[in-house]
Amino acid sequence: MSNCGVQPKGAESKPLPEIRVNGVLIDEKLYAEELQYHQATTFESALQKAGQALVIRQLLVNEAGDDVAEDEEAAIQKVIEENSACSEPSEEDCCRYFENNSERFKTEVLLEVDHILLAAPKDDIEERSEAKAKASAIIEQLKEDLSLFAALAEQHSICPSNKMGGSLGQIGKGQTVPEFEKQLVRLPEGLAETPIESRYGFHVVRINRKVEGKQLEYPMVAEKIKHYLTQKASQLSIQAYIQTLVEKAKIEGIQIGFSDENIVI
Repeated sequence: MSNCGVQPKGAESKPLPEIRVNGVLIDEKLYAEELQYHQATTFESALQKAGQALVIRQLLVNEAGDDVAEDEEAAIQKVIEENSACSEPSEEDCCRYFENNSERFKTEVLLEVDHILLAAPKDDIEERSEAKAKASAIIEQLKEDLSLFAALAEQHSICPSNKMGGSLGQIGKGQTVPEFEKQLVRLPEGLAETPIESRYGFHVVRINRKVEGKQLEYPMVAEKIKHYLTQKASQLSIQAYIQTLVEKAKIEGIQIGFSDENIVI
């Protein structure tokens, strides 16, 4: 686990709830330690996540019995593996998944892009309105004479690309902010008809070249699909096993829900 949780201000003054598993009280010290691994918007939500994790772990420790004395982690893993075995997906399963999700298996769209960025703080409505209006005016000017793009980029854009005619070069997936990328890939080649909004402001965009993603053939992704389906089946099997443990146990002080997040040990 990584220590990336942030405990809300004032949380340290709140008492931790008492949780019992088959009559055994969860150690408050363990609870406090577990909290740091669970990010949440509220302290109550963090308590719930930490409590669920500790209950599930205690149930698995109980199942492991005397084996935990030597190596608790290994004993827990052994219990999980012995009680959540699942068969590998068949070739038919993999083919069906590919056919039903073919859009996921394409090469990236590649774009050669020029832009002019009119900056505006994302929380300043007035400045963003002005930036959008200015970007729209530039687009109208470029519709009359597209050869002015480089000069207008140098004059108006606050992006360092303004010294290179506004050129961003070749852009692939993940090379710009998500909200900008999402709009770029939908554009045809040529000058975008309207300004493109991002967290930074409004962009005047020209797509110089667009290479559409190509459909990958099944043999190229068969192993990837098999691995994904195997992992998914394993996770569901573990969840089902833990659910049976919860149903058999007497758990006090917390309600246990099931998700991929709280069954990862």
